[in-house]
Amino acid sequence: MSVLSLLLLSQFTLSVTEPHVGTKDVDFLRLRTQGFEAYAENRYSEAAGLFTKAIDNFWLRRMVNTMCIEQCVKDRSLVDEVQTISVYLSTSTCVENCCQGKLGPAVLIPDPHIELIFRKNQYYDVIQACWHYSRNHTGNIEAAETFFLYNPDNVGMFNRLQDLYKMFQVENRVPPRREPHYHTQYRRGVEAYQKEQWGPCVYYLDSAIENFMRNTNLCRVQCTYQYDKTPSEHKVSTFVSAAVEIVESTGRCRAQCYEDMELRPFTSSPYLASILEYLQYCQYSLGSFQEASDTSLSYTLLHKRNPTINENVEVFSTQYGLPGNPRQDILDFLNNYKIDTALLEKSDSLQQDSEEEVLFSTATSYGARRFLSDKECKSLIYLAKEISVENDGYETHKDKDYSPYNVNEKFRGIVLSKAIELLEEGDIEAEEVQLYLSVVQAAKAHLEKKFKLLKPLYFDYIHLVHRSAIEGVENTSEFSHPIHADNCYIQPDGSCSKTPPAFTQRDWSAIVYLNSPEEGGEFVITDRTLTVTESLSPSCGDIVGFTADTYHGVKAVKKGDRYAIALWFTHDISKAQDMFLLQRKIEQAKDKTEVHLTKEEL
Repeated sequence: MSVLSLLLLSQFTLSVTEPHVGTKDVDFLRLRTQGFEAYAENRYSEAAGLFTKAIDNFWLRRMVNTMCIEQCVKDRSLVDEVQTISVYLSTSTCVENCCQGKLGPAVLIPDPHIELIFRKNQYYDVIQACWHYSRNHTGNIEAAETFFLYNPDNVGMFNRLQDLYKMFQVENRVPPRREPHYHTQYRRGVEAYQKEQWGPCVYYLDSAIENFMRNTNLCRVQCTYQYDKTPSEHKVSTFVSAAVEIVESTGRCRAQCYEDMELRPFTSSPYLASILEYLQYCQYSLGSFQEASDTSLSYTLLHKRNPTINENVEVFSTQYGLPGNPRQDILDFLNNYKIDTALLEKSDSLQQDSEEEVLFSTATSYGARRFLSDKECKSLIYLAKEISVENDGYETHKDKDYSPYNVNEKFRGIVLSKAIELLEEGDIEAEEVQLYLSVVQAAKAHLEKKFKLLKPLYFDYIHLVHRSAIEGVENTSEFSHPIHADNCYIQPDGSCSKTPPAFTQRDWSAIVYLNSPEEGGEFVITDRTLTVTESLSPSCGDIVGFTADTYHGVKAVKKGDRYAIALWFTHDISKAQDMFLLQRKIEQAKDKTEVHLTKEEL
C-alpha cells in the first residue's frame, strides 16, 4: 500500500457538534490586527481583550475545520496512486469549500507562521505585556502561565514567572487560562496521588490519557487536509512533486502535533509516560495489580530508561505471576506515530528521487541543490543590494573600502535583526524581510532533518552577505575567507582550540547560496591537514550544512558577485536569538501597514 493511501486510510470517525458560527465571530486575523493597533496606541486592556478573543476564535475555526473533514471524508476505497491523489485533492477541496461556507474566505488559511503562533498560544506573550502595563497582576501571571504551558522550553518566560510570583507576593499558583482538559485531569490526578487518594488518582489519570489521545488525533486529522495545492514556482507540477508536497506537508504538521502535546518543561520523560508512571502506582496502591502491570509495561514502550518501572514490570511478572499486556490506547498511539514517521521518511526519499540533488553527504557535512527557487534568490539578492552595510559585523573594518580578509574584494552584509529594524522604520517592505526569516527557518529545519539531530537547533547569528571583486583590480589572493572553523581556532599542528574568544557556543553552521559568481567564490571543506575534501561552485538554491568545528573556507571571488546567507546555530537555548520576538516585530509592521492602508482608503 502506498504511503498516500496509508495517510488517508489512517483517518477515523470523529463526532463533532456543529457550532453556530459566522464570519464576524471567527475573523481572528482581523481581531489580531485590531489588537496590535490598540497595543500601539497604549490601549492595553482593550488590546488584551482583542488578542484573547482572537485566540478563542482561532480554536473555534479549528473545530469547524474538523467538522468539515468529518463531512467530506466518505469514500475510502483507494486502488492505486493516481486514484489516491485524486481522492485526496477532491476531499481537500471539499474541506476548503465547507470551511469557506461557514467561516468565510478571509480566515480560511492564514500565513503558516501566524498559524503556528496561534497553535502554540504565543500571543499570550503580548497579552502578558498588556496586563503588565495595565497593572492587572492576576491577568499578568495568568497570561504568563498560559504562554509557558504551551511553550515549556521558553527559559525567558520561566524566569519571568518566578519574578512575577515574587514581585506580587502571590503564594498560590495562578492556573493558566487555556489549560487543555487532559492537562487539568493530569494535574488533578497528581494532586490525588500526593494526598494518597488512589481511586480519584486512577480516575483522573485515565481521563487524562483518554483526552490526550483524542486531542492528538484531532490534530492529526486536521493536518491531513490543510495542504496548499498551489504548486511552488520552482517545482515541476507532476504526480511525484505533488505527492512530495502532500506527504511532507502532512508529515511536518503531524510532527508539530506531537510537539504541541508535550507540555512538561525541563523533564527527561515524555508527557504521556509521566501520566502512566503516576497511574501504575495508584493502580497498585488501589489493589488493581493486573492493570498496574499493564500500565507499567506500556510505560516501557514510551520510555525505556527508567530502572524503577523496569523493576516493577519484572516484579509483576515473576512475583505476582501477572505478566503485563500493553494498553490498547498506547499501542494505537504508537502505531499512529509510526505512520506519521513513515510520512516524513517517504517524503525524504521522494524528494531525493524527484528534486534534490545531493552533492556530498557525510556524518558531519552535507551539500545539495534546489533548496530555493529562482524567484526567492532574486528577491533576497535585491534585499542585499538595497540594505547591506559595508563590512557589516567587522567593527575594525567599518571605515575600510575592502573586505576584512581580502584587499582585492568588497564585503557587505545585513543581519536579520537589523533588517527588521529597517522594516520598523519604513525603509523596506515586510514581504522582503519575511522571506529572509522564512528561508533561514526552513534552512534550520532542513539541517535538523538531514542530520537527524536529537537536540533542537537555535539561531546564534544570521547574516545575509555579499562578496564582490573590485573592478579593475586583479585578485591574486587564493581565498576570500581563509580556511577556518566556526567555534575554534586552528592550531599549527592541525588541532583546533575551542577557547574564547572563539564562538564556542556554536555547534552547527549552514550556508544558503543565492547566485553563481562569474569566476571564483567556491566553498571548500578540508581535513585537518588543510587538504580540500569537498568543493562546491555555488549557484542559486544550493545549501551546505556542517558541524561548527569543520575546517572550511571561501575561494577568492575573481569576477562578479557572490550572495549567500550564512547561519550559525547552537544547542544552548540561553545563547539563542529570540526568533519569536523577530517574527512578532514583522507581524506588527505588517499590521501597521494594513491599518494605515485601511484608513487611507476610508
